[in-house]
Amino acid sequence: KQNGLNTVQTYVFWNIHEQKRGTYDFSGRANLSQFLQDAANAGLFVNLRIGPYVCAEWDYGGLPVWLNNVPGIAFRSNNEAWKREMKRFVSDIVTYVDPFLAKNGGPIILAQIENEYDGDDMAYVDWCGSLVTNEFASTQIPWIMCNGHAANSTIETCNGCNCFDDGWMDQHHRDHPDQPMLYTENWGWFQPWGQALGIRTPQDLSYSAGEWFTGGGAYLSYYMWHGGNHYGRTGGSGLTTAYSDDVHLRADGTPNEPKYTHLGRLQHLVIEHAEAILSQDSVRSPVPYWDGKQWAIAKEQLFVLFNNQNISISLQSVQIYDYNQHLLWNSANVSNINSNNTVIVPVVTGTLDWQFFVEPSQTNLPKITASNPLEQLNLTNDETIYLWYRRNVSLSRPSAHTIVQVQTRRANSLLFFLDGQYLGNFDNSEHAQGTITVDVPLNLSQSHPNQQYLFEILSVSLGIDNFNIGPGHFDYKGIVENVSLDGQSLIGNETDVWEHQKGLFSEARQIYTEQGSKTVEWNPKWTTAVNKSVTWFQTRFDLNHLAREDLNANPVLLDAIGLNRGHAFVNGNDIGLYWLIEGSCQSSIPCCCLQGEIRCGQPSQRYYHIPSDWLMPKNNLLTVFEDLGASSPGSVSIVQRIVIT
Repeated sequence: KQNGLNTVQTYVFWNIHEQKRGTYDFSGRANLSQFLQDAANAGLFVNLRIGPYVCAEWDYGGLPVWLNNVPGIAFRSNNEAWKREMKRFVSDIVTYVDPFLAKNGGPIILAQIENEYDGDDMAYVDWCGSLVTNEFASTQIPWIMCNGHAANSTIETCNGCNCFDDGWMDQHHRDHPDQPMLYTENWGWFQPWGQALGIRTPQDLSYSAGEWFTGGGAYLSYYMWHGGNHYGRTGGSGLTTAYSDDVHLRADGTPNEPKYTHLGRLQHLVIEHAEAILSQDSVRSPVPYWDGKQWAIAKEQLFVLFNNQNISISLQSVQIYDYNQHLLWNSANVSNINSNNTVIVPVVTGTLDWQFFVEPSQTNLPKITASNPLEQLNLTNDETIYLWYRRNVSLSRPSAHTIVQVQTRRANSLLFFLDGQYLGNFDNSEHAQGTITVDVPLNLSQSHPNQQYLFEILSVSLGIDNFNIGPGHFDYKGIVENVSLDGQSLIGNETDVWEHQKGLFSEARQIYTEQGSKTVEWNPKWTTAVNKSVTWFQTRFDLNHLAREDLNANPVLLDAIGLNRGHAFVNGNDIGLYWLIEGSCQSSIPCCCLQGEIRCGQPSQRYYHIPSDWLMPKNNLLTVFEDLGASSPGSVSIVQRIVIT
């Protein structure tokens, strides 16, 4: 709000609010009504993007995985099973938010149905429009459909890097002359594991925003303004826990300069002169101007004569002047903003005192047996990212280079064990879905021929795909087809069956909580000799020297250097997947609006945000589950990003 913004838009995540069909959750982080009330209290309008498919780089695009098991369902299509479930959920959300609609004095002024639908099922598009016209007409607010097909009863909106230069604005004006021009996503970008951080320059983003308003754009949303985090297991396939760290507010909430201040200045000018801006149309002219303010758009360096004064316009820039030829804002100039505005400092002195607990292999958790390995999500319902597969095996020729071949999915990790001994792993961190066949060499030179061993595979989901979700496009995890070891097939045997265990023993005990921590026997001292896979580490730290206000302005972070990969919990709250995988720069710019990359050769993500309301002044419990094995948990620290004013 202090940066000239007057509207916040949010998705409604179906898989957060209805993890089990018919059971709704609006508590804690799912407290949508509190979010809407907070927006109202701050004087912000709301664009409620219900979807219910939302993409959003979110786990399964916001869809609950139990939809996979609805008989005959085909997502996002004119399919009766899909339409029945979609209509039920959206209707329930509309009823829930009714007190917050504009007609009732609430902040919701826009709502969205569907999301970026570019398929060819126009009957489905028309059906979405009929919901708006009939069932949801009582909301008395406009409904939108973004970045794809839009029904006649909805407003078509744009997502992209520049909705002026790409021709969208002119096309929309021709096709829908009676509709306002709404820009629902002016893109930043996300970061996949294993890649460096892609950046979009503040000059390019500012040029895009400035151009939009010169054409009479009525609504512009920066996607994202605040980068945010995939806490818990909410990230889409292969994506870092920090959703976007190059936007106006970093993932930890601190200003990313010069982008934050530069775009804030534009927004204040837009609010100040909104009436004049909305009077413009999308016809490009050399010097549009209105009510004492002048915008100039240049494709090359040139001079514009304005009130008998030559004004220099640089390449790809938007400039705002007043009648006295005072330059108010130049999209291309950020030189007067300090970009080195934060510093990271330790807030817990000394080395953390760790204890550890090795995840047990054999437990009394429920098991499911089958002659073939079963698909993961069907067993876990996305309530955990872990599934154990176990089967007895005997090998005729064990060697130091025994090959296990598995058909699995993208954005999946597999850890291999023999009689509880860790042998190796396979990782795929692609931001994608699809089945892949992998060959992993295992050292079985210490095994004996024709002797029976327990072969175990721990499958770790690295996120469910959020993008390619539609008819016939379900995502799956774990082992999906064949498994062989040393050329011997391990499926279809009625004698040696596969045993499946949902989740981890220590997850079920919740040993990352105060009460759960007491249910297992911790080894009181960590040493550098402890570098085992599937191991839990735990420590405590104090923050009583920090004021609550300081925690909000200068966020506390977990510096994960010394770890490898796993999940971290603070006072029982899952701050998300950490992974110290190296971020490599791509041979070409990864995608879309990006102009370059930074932090090449460094971890894709080193620092992990800890929300201030999860922290206490003293005796904070930090628990780490390390699935691959950590070389130096003693290097882990609690730090704070200090904003320098």
